[in-house]
Amino acid sequence: MAQGSDNLAAWSHRVVYAAPVGILERARVEWFAAAFGLVVGTMMVFVPYEFGAAVFQLIYPYVRPLGSLFLVGSALMLASMLYPAWPGIVGWAGRALFLGAVAFYWWSASIVSLSRTGALLYPLLVTTLLLERMARFQGRGLLTVFISSVSLCFGTLMLLMPHGFLRFSFQGDGSGIRPLGAVFLVAGALLTVGLWRRRPGEARVALGGLSAAFLYMMGVLAAHASWMGMGVYGVLSLACGVLLGLRRVPVPAGVRWRLFRGMALASVLPILCVGAVTSYLAQRALEEELRGKARQAVAAETAWLEQTATLARSLLRAQSRDSGFVAAVRAGDRQRMRETVELLESEAALFDAAWLLDAAGETLVPSVRLNRITGNFAQRDYFQDALKGGDEVLLSRPFLTRANLPFVVFTVPVDAGNGARGVLVGGLSLQRLGLQPTLASRSYHVELFDRRDGTLLRETDRGDVLTRTPLLELLGEDALAAPQGMLEVFDETGRRLLVAHARVEGTPWTVVVTARLREAFAPVTRMGAWVVAIAVLAGAIALLLSQWVGRDVAQRLETLRDGFAALGTPAREQREQRVRAEGDDEVAQLASGFNDMAARIDRTQKELREAIAIRDQFLSMASHELRTPLTPLKATLDLLIRQLGSGQGMNPERQRETIARLNRQVDRLTRLIGDMLDVSRLQSGRFALTVAPMDLVALAREVVERIQSTRPERQGLLSLEVPAGALVGRWDEQRLDQLLTNLVENALRYSPPGTPVVVRVREEDGQVRLDVEDRGIGIPAESVSQLFTPFFRARNATEHYAGGLGLGLAICREIVERHGGRIGAKSDGPGKGTCFTVWLPRAAVADAA
Repeated sequence: MAQGSDNLAAWSHRVVYAAPVGILERARVEWFAAAFGLVVGTMMVFVPYEFGAAVFQLIYPYVRPLGSLFLVGSALMLASMLYPAWPGIVGWAGRALFLGAVAFYWWSASIVSLSRTGALLYPLLVTTLLLERMARFQGRGLLTVFISSVSLCFGTLMLLMPHGFLRFSFQGDGSGIRPLGAVFLVAGALLTVGLWRRRPGEARVALGGLSAAFLYMMGVLAAHASWMGMGVYGVLSLACGVLLGLRRVPVPAGVRWRLFRGMALASVLPILCVGAVTSYLAQRALEEELRGKARQAVAAETAWLEQTATLARSLLRAQSRDSGFVAAVRAGDRQRMRETVELLESEAALFDAAWLLDAAGETLVPSVRLNRITGNFAQRDYFQDALKGGDEVLLSRPFLTRANLPFVVFTVPVDAGNGARGVLVGGLSLQRLGLQPTLASRSYHVELFDRRDGTLLRETDRGDVLTRTPLLELLGEDALAAPQGMLEVFDETGRRLLVAHARVEGTPWTVVVTARLREAFAPVTRMGAWVVAIAVLAGAIALLLSQWVGRDVAQRLETLRDGFAALGTPAREQREQRVRAEGDDEVAQLASGFNDMAARIDRTQKELREAIAIRDQFLSMASHELRTPLTPLKATLDLLIRQLGSGQGMNPERQRETIARLNRQVDRLTRLIGDMLDVSRLQSGRFALTVAPMDLVALAREVVERIQSTRPERQGLLSLEVPAGALVGRWDEQRLDQLLTNLVENALRYSPPGTPVVVRVREEDGQVRLDVEDRGIGIPAESVSQLFTPFFRARNATEHYAGGLGLGLAICREIVERHGGRIGAKSDGPGKGTCFTVWLPRAAVADAA
């Protein structure tokens, strides 16, 4: 067995998987099984009464549960294939239910009924489905192996035993079976060879021929109204068509696939389930109604026949006991006797014929309607039974008159005197009885037969009488032994019949009302067909809409994906990758959020690039500014070291100048480092003020004097304008000293030699105003708004190098704003000087401190 399994695996690997990966190499039998189960289960649940052929007699009582097993198992298999992430128990449960239903159907409808096609098809389906789940065949579709095996088996049997496949031919003699078998055999061999030799072209040609062959079989079965066969071979033809049309296995991924599989389960299956429940309830209701109407029809027919028999007996009994009639019989008054007989068969009477016989069976008074036929009827059973039956009215067995007319008669003895007895006969024509309108619906078939010998008395379809009733052959006499009842049985053609029967009291008659369930349930069948059609149409529409919606969503998500991919590109390209936020759904909100995020990232990147540029500029300026004082400082120190090392002295005046230069460079380094420390404190939030009462006028004089003392060349050019009295307020004296020093030094730095700088301090509108005005290089208009930004220097300031890092004005703004004041600059343009103005509240920062 192990060697056989290895050989099978090797053969399937060679046949199916040697070629490049495509639809022929990956098509799974499970997809075919799920489609087959859905089709068959739908038919069994929605149109169970269509399974009335002889081959379905064993499964008919279980057709709905069997169809439910097919539907549930196929739906679970389909769900496990559409959602591979679901637990594996879902797929195993679906396969178990499906295989159980197939096994029961195969045994009941194929093996027991000796169906060759079913006996081959279903074992092959089960075998390949189980093999596909083995580890050796995991991920390898065996659908092409299954189709080629089916075609080879069908072709061989059709050629060897064509008479076993007569139902697959439109000709009654089965002359088309051998050509069909040849097509199957050649196409199956070509499919096998094409897969074995890695020739997909030959395999597709074979699939085209097999698709046409299976379609032909479906058409033949459709002509014979075989729904089950139509479903099986329709799915096989569709599978061959799909394998022929597709070139590769579709990759299930993306939003469109998720929407497709969701709609496939959410649209079709609920409609089928609701439709199945509705169809089942409708069928049950119609079945109950059908049974009720059958009972009513039997009861009505029985009541009518009982009434007819009772009335016939009453008429004969009354006439036989009429004193005038009895006297006429005793006296031999034929005129009086004829009047009585004519009265019984008159138009207003019940009987079709009446006649009077004497004790020897001779006709005393013949029937007018029977053409006055006379003679001796002593051999008739009804005459002999009447003489033996006492005074009761007896009902005879049906018989043919001498004129070959079917009759049933009521007889009663008549006292003829002197111990002799005549017989009064009243006859009912079975032909007329058959022409009487039935009280049952037209959809019912009514029969009346004699229980004594099963002779048919009344039949509403063909009008046959005096034959053995067919139902006794189907049901058997024991089935109708009960006084009344309801049965279901198959007729000689395999159609299901509902049979209601009841005895006619006082007679040996039994009334049988039959209804063909297929015709009776035709409205429900049509409703089920409409439900299935609506489900398929709704599913198709839902799938198309899902594709349309999925394409729209996928396109917008792809645009978002491209937008995210472009976030790392320069700002110009990012702006070109903005997505359109169309609509008001969540995707549009996501697109709008993406655009906002992209804009923020754009701004952040821009600020980052500016910060990097400022950093680079700062590092360049800082290194240059730090190098500027360090270079002369190092040179001066080297000079001092050499002089000290050589033993040569330096006159005091030269020493003072040298030390003064060193001190100025050290002061410059101290200011640079102080400015950088202040900026660091500003950015970290550690720039605090220490406020106390102070005089701003005194501070201004001190700053001006200090700067003049360090810059002798500016003597007389730096002027101070202050009020006569003091301007006292609560300020941080150290920071205001830094503010005023920076503004004055800045004015001097960017003013040509010999140009004045004016410092003004005055009180204005309850505030203190401080102006520092120069006539230096001025400020371009576009640079005024950025003067107080850290590390910023105007274009003309950069060209007119005067040293500095661009931090002084930023520190000045922070000092003024921390005091609750404001600072501004005004310039008429390059070369026209600048005026810096500061407004300080007298005690604005007292509470804040």
